[in-house]
Amino acid sequence: MKGVFIKDLTYPQCCELINENSVIVLPIGGGSKEHGSHLPMGTDWYVTEYFAQELTKECEVITLPTLPYAYFPAFVEWKGSVSIEANHFEDYVQDILMSFVRFGVRKFLIIDGGISTHIPLSILAQTMHNHHHVTVAVTDLNGLASDIESKVCQQKKGGHADESETSTMLYLHKDLVKMEHTTEEYRKPPFKNIFQDGKAVAYVSGGMNSPQGSNGNSTLATEEKDKMILEDMKRKMVLFTEEFVRWNPDEQKDKE
Repeated sequence: MKGVFIKDLTYPQCCELINENSVIVLPIGGGSKEHGSHLPMGTDWYVTEYFAQELTKECEVITLPTLPYAYFPAFVEWKGSVSIEANHFEDYVQDILMSFVRFGVRKFLIIDGGISTHIPLSILAQTMHNHHHVTVAVTDLNGLASDIESKVCQQKKGGHADESETSTMLYLHKDLVKMEHTTEEYRKPPFKNIFQDGKAVAYVSGGMNSPQGSNGNSTLATEEKDKMILEDMKRKMVLFTEEFVRWNPDEQKDKE
């Protein structure tokens, strides 16, 4: 284990380890968010927790407990789903980071286990840089997964509780997956021509509106597929984090 989990440290150990050379990791993954009729509400939390565990094993970081509540506006009409308004979410995460900035920490890595969370977290990262001269890196779920999913998955499209996400949970917590309730269904776009040449040409707000609350073909999920998906995503995340740990912000300033 190269890194440490802050929940396991004593206060004197925190005093020794937390300084301007530390990299603080904050994992964020929804713990109460609908994932169709076949996956648990905590799917995002389980996946994000997995990456937090693996990253802490392989990188010299200090990892905080996984935050289970975030900005998930597409699911507010689904009972049991929790969504924090974007401005409150940004402020909350900033308060967490500032708890370490005041003690000299200058580098943070947020493991972002969501899609809708990425925009407010990216805005926060830039704000923290401008106002406090610290660097906040935010992982990109689409960037980490799109290449390997295109090679492994057979569904024509996806995005939520789909072939990939269901495979992930079969690998991590098979006992929580109800394969008898998997389905092929897709979120209905608000306009016919919002997708052109396979790409969205505009962003239009809206909720998850498929019958069971999934978007993709979860019937195609297998454990074997997700072992490949998780390993590839973990490899990319570790490779970036190792470089981020070595990176010296002062040297960057000198180059500029």
